[in-house]
Amino acid sequence: MSANEPRWDKNAREIQAEAARWIEIREAELCETEGWSPARQAELDTWLAESSAHLVAFLRAEAVWQRADRLRALSPPGPMRVSTPGNTSSRSTTLRVAAAVIVLCLAGAGSFALLQVPREKTYSTAIGARQTLTLSDGSTIELNTNTSVRVAYEKGRRNIWLDRGEAFFDVKHDTARPFIVTMGDRRVIDLGTKFNIRREAARIEVALLEGKARFDSVRNAKASQQTILTPGDIITATDKTVSLKRKANEEMAGQLGWRTGMLVFEQATLAEVAREYNRYNRTQLVIADPATARLTISGTLPANDPGAFTRLATKFFNLTVKTREGELVVTR
Repeated sequence: MSANEPRWDKNAREIQAEAARWIEIREAELCETEGWSPARQAELDTWLAESSAHLVAFLRAEAVWQRADRLRALSPPGPMRVSTPGNTSSRSTTLRVAAAVIVLCLAGAGSFALLQVPREKTYSTAIGARQTLTLSDGSTIELNTNTSVRVAYEKGRRNIWLDRGEAFFDVKHDTARPFIVTMGDRRVIDLGTKFNIRREAARIEVALLEGKARFDSVRNAKASQQTILTPGDIITATDKTVSLKRKANEEMAGQLGWRTGMLVFEQATLAEVAREYNRYNRTQLVIADPATARLTISGTLPANDPGAFTRLATKFFNLTVKTREGELVVTR
């Protein structure tokens, strides 16, 4: 490699290879009786939506493939070969060779274009930690405990991926560059907004404080859902459902108490309190029995001090707290 030759990181090479594999799969299936299925197209669409780098790599791979087709059409005819449904080895070999050519072309002629794809920067917080990011356009992202986001700004759009956890977004609106937050197959598009997103294993919750935002489900292009959120709206999405409700300003403010290091509970069960505390602390609260778990409590408590909760519990409910390795066990 010369001193002036651009360097390629492992991730970019992997993306090129995966784009080439998608072309190979598609071309192979188009030659089969069943053809290119809607299910396969949905898989491809999901992969393309994951990153702008995926989309650019695929478009370039497709362009290389089309150029190769045109070159084959212009080349002198060679010996005639008969292809039969049972003889696929020749076709498979051709596709593999073509895929390899695509990768090589992308690594060579396509280097400059892919180097223009904005590099993603990852920001993460540890359990119990918080961090505020100020982005180049003046927008801010506040990361809650155990949260990870990726940021990639480009000319036509601002991309954020919330991979886990919870974050509060204060977005500087720019109609020429939409601000898009993606959580798996769901996304929020800013329309001049302050909003909070909490992503859990099987649940996503978006709460809008100011302005407007659009919530999209991109899981299935044929059955996509779009919802415009206004202040006070909270949308909750699971694998099977999407529901919308409204909350008063006071409730919304309480929900964002984490931004000042506090947890606000309003008639919450001790089971709910324990789940929330366990997001912020390595010492885990354990409610030992169902009857205790159903007791309710209201109050504002420091997020990083589970002892504050156990002191309250022993005082008002006459409960017992036992300490064992990494846990505080609350029981009657």
